[in-house]
Amino acid sequence: MGMGWGRYEANVPGLQQGADDISGLSSETDEVTDNFIADQANYRGWDGYSDDFYHQVHPKYQANNDMCVSFLRGMSSAFSALELATLGNLSNIAGTQSYAQDAIDQQAAKLDVPSDEVGGGRH
Repeated sequence: MGMGWGRYEANVPGLQQGADDISGLSSETDEVTDNFIADQANYRGWDGYSDDFYHQVHPKYQANNDMCVSFLRGMSSAFSALELATLGNLSNIAGTQSYAQDAIDQQAAKLDVPSDEVGGGRH
């Protein structure tokens, strides 16, 4: 997107490509998260269940796992929000471009009418 004196330009193809690139990242991140959670079953009991070693290492192990899941869930939400925002921007730009083009077309049509029909026009 760029802005010059009295002019605004949007990179619509770039925004569309960005939305396409982002699309699916949220569900892919959810899949990674679900696989990570399921994989933890393979390690259940590695640190024991109630002995001193368990009480020493399990809280940190569990906290690390919870932090990873929380981070991945946050990334999934961020990807989803970014995709929606990008698509929203594209929609707004398309609506603005359409409105502006309609206004230009209407004005051009008025100016193309012979001057004796509208009492003015191009000279």
